[in-house]
Amino acid sequence: MSLAENIKKIRKKKGWSQKELGEMIGSHLSHINRIETGKQNPSLEVLIKLADALEVSIDGLVRGSEEDFKEIRIEDKNMAERIKLLNTMDPEDRKAVIRVIDAMLTKKKILRIVAGENQTENLAQRSFT
Repeated sequence: MSLAENIKKIRKKKGWSQKELGEMIGSHLSHINRIETGKQNPSLEVLIKLADALEVSIDGLVRGSEEDFKEIRIEDKNMAERIKLLNTMDPEDRKAVIRVIDAMLTKKKILRIVAGENQTENLAQRSFT
């Protein structure tokens, strides 16, 4: 699914109109419409606001699939308890925790990509020698 489709799907799942979502992020409904139809890509600032308003990670918003929006079963009891406690936090603190988690996951993905590129470069260099 594309970013535009993900935004629209999550918004509709929450029962919000484009106008309501626009108001939540400080944007006009026509801007939301252009994003949802794929006519315009959101800036990073708008993407962060959309993820916060829709209560999903940026990764989930950008690369989301059906699996991302299904119930998740957590086997690790310590992790499950911490997640339950997150629900007791006020929304701003919860968003801050989610941003930290997103940043750590993004760092891990970037390191994997860089490691993969380095392996590819090493293989390419070996084939030329």
